[in-house]
Amino acid sequence: MKFLLDLLFRVLQLFTEPYFLLFLAVIIIALLKRKNKGKNLRIGIFTSVVLVIILIGNGFLGKLISGYLQKNYINSPEIKYSTDQNPIIVVLGGGIVNIDNTEKLHTMSYSRIVEAYQLYHDYRKNNKSCKILISGKGRGHISEAELFREDFKKMGVPDSDIIKEDQSMNTYQNAKFSTEILKKMGTSSLYLVTSGFHMKRSVALFQTFGLKPIPKASDFIDTEITVFPNSYNAAFTFVMLKEVVGIWQVQLYNSLGINK
Repeated sequence: MKFLLDLLFRVLQLFTEPYFLLFLAVIIIALLKRKNKGKNLRIGIFTSVVLVIILIGNGFLGKLISGYLQKNYINSPEIKYSTDQNPIIVVLGGGIVNIDNTEKLHTMSYSRIVEAYQLYHDYRKNNKSCKILISGKGRGHISEAELFREDFKKMGVPDSDIIKEDQSMNTYQNAKFSTEILKKMGTSSLYLVTSGFHMKRSVALFQTFGLKPIPKASDFIDTEITVFPNSYNAAFTFVMLKEVVGIWQVQLYNSLGINK
């Protein structure tokens, strides 16, 4: 059953890709033409797909999805330094880019580094111990966790306060493999650092494995409603649409008890 559901959601993810929508429209139109279906029907299908993409480019849909994904994480909860015991900050990887055969963290990773370091620094400033768990393998020769570790060390975080989880390839594995480490360590306060648009799904997955992370969103994305569509709106809207499908998948799998 899980295999079929995985396949279903992979297909749904395709509908969040603009090139796939255009490709699908062309295929349908070609089939209709071959079966001598009406010209008006073919034109209508193509026009509908183009209009959907244009409306996405106008930013209206992106604005709605942005609020759904991020509004709950704009204001971070107050940190209780006096009562927190063994706090751990989990930072999720944001991807790796390869420029001229040199592997670097994706641009969104740096806001996560800054957010995590600020929280870590606040604990240390209040004479409280704190550790950072970096989760992510990525698809490069060097793991995301290792690249994160190098940057944290440059910022003054000692190696003894850094924990690497460098096997996970996606958000589900981030949650699963990090949970295995965290449950062995024991902690009263668990902070989860990732991008705002990615937080809702990430929190849901960590909760799936029995944890209650405190969300600390490192950055936010939004679209701007414009008269003429633009690539900025389209790109971020499709990114957020993909995240919504991912949330639906988590919710369905949790309800069926097949997410562990």
